[in-house]
Amino acid sequence: MDNLEKEQLQWIKGDKIGTVEVISGNDGEWTTFESGSRIATSLISEFLMPIDGEPLDFSPPNPALTKAAETYKEKVTTQPKVASPIRTLFDKQKKNDSVKLNLTFPIDVPKKAIYEIISTSFDLDEVNEELESYIKDQISEDLVKDSLFESIKQLIKSRYQAN
Repeated sequence: MDNLEKEQLQWIKGDKIGTVEVISGNDGEWTTFESGSRIATSLISEFLMPIDGEPLDFSPPNPALTKAAETYKEKVTTQPKVASPIRTLFDKQKKNDSVKLNLTFPIDVPKKAIYEIISTSFDLDEVNEELESYIKDQISEDLVKDSLFESIKQLIKSRYQAN
């Protein structure tokens, strides 16, 4: 590949990240650089990129700026959230009612006949353990959150807005 001769490439991945190389040769399988290092030609597009103009700057950020940014981020995230007056009134109540919040999840379960057939063929504890795992795999974090939020809405509606 003579068209790669003298082409400049920059490492974008690996231990040599940021280093600029000049191609000195290519035998098809290996591409060699003027620095004496080489790379499998098939891996060039993964680890190096051609330089068009100025090479990319991979130097670590200025530690002073990094520290200042972290301090600012810490201040912003640790600022107390201002509660609404309504929330303040709820929080100041000494006696609240304790209620149960019910959650329901739409899940698929095998037919009872299938469960009974499998139970006669395998150890019952193993079948129940696998069935439990099968059901758990269907419950995602989003499903739990959606169900929880819907239950909260239903609680408010049934307890405070009954019509």
